[in-house]
Amino acid sequence: MKRLHLLLLGLALVLSFAIFSRYIKRGGLKEIDFAVTVKLQERIDNSSRLRLARLTGEVMEGATFFASPLISVIAIIIITFITLFKRKKWRMVALAIPLIFGLMTLAEIYGKSVVHHPAPPFFLLKNPTTVFPKYYVWEDFSYPSGHAARAIFLAVTSFFLFPFSFFQGKRLWIFIALGGYVILISVSRIYLGHHWLSDVLAGLLLGAGSGLLTSALILPYNTKRNE
Repeated sequence: MKRLHLLLLGLALVLSFAIFSRYIKRGGLKEIDFAVTVKLQERIDNSSRLRLARLTGEVMEGATFFASPLISVIAIIIITFITLFKRKKWRMVALAIPLIFGLMTLAEIYGKSVVHHPAPPFFLLKNPTTVFPKYYVWEDFSYPSGHAARAIFLAVTSFFLFPFSFFQGKRLWIFIALGGYVILISVSRIYLGHHWLSDVLAGLLLGAGSGLLTSALILPYNTKRNE
């Protein structure tokens, strides 16, 4: 994919995130959010194919660790250093990776501060570590999902920045693996009752847009290696 295409698509997704945020702030998707969470939890917990529902919950709980702030920062540092030391001419451009990741994080914090969108009530929370009344609603806002944003940011940047040096001929499998990672994180945030569907969708828009903008800046320098 050409640099201009990545840039335009990235800008379009970030703009979509801003528009979607205004829609959610006005109360959009509330009924759909609740219905999706309840149906997803019932479908997984009562499925004859997923009899070990508790194990499923533990797997999803563990999976979110790989999109946690700490792990994501470590991954960003590793990706940045790999890019920095591959070629000297990349060094200034490589700083776009942590810079855009930081801006994405600020956008996430801003969204959680201004978009009135409380997290799911306590009775929808899986594996709670504290006890609250059944219908207790978290006062902290949950929009957008930082886990979803970080997961797809890491997936997009990894897919576009490293296919030429390490994964020749295996890009489809890498795409499937990274896609599975993003889907698992996204579904887990809803199933575990930490986020609504709208939170996750917003995180995916923000993270994908940020990842594509990062790739648009780095990719031309990466592809020149094989010319």
